[in-house]
Amino acid sequence: MVEILGVKYITEKEAAQRYGYSSWWFIKARRQEYGPRYIQIMTFGRILYPLEETDEWFRKRMESKE
Repeated sequence: MVEILGVKYITEKEAAQRYGYSSWWFIKARRQEYGPRYIQIMTFGRILYPLEETDEWFRKRMESKE
């Protein structure tokens, strides 16, 4: 977990573990412009997901399946 300007971010690997999806799912979701919002740090090529927004995205997704 990384904090940038007071916002907590998780890596793709942490997101996959937290939400029970594979890293490939997150890659596919980005390529298809589907899935939770993310930022890419160009210098390092890292993908980070804002923790609270990603929690909310998955919560809404689970609610819509019920």
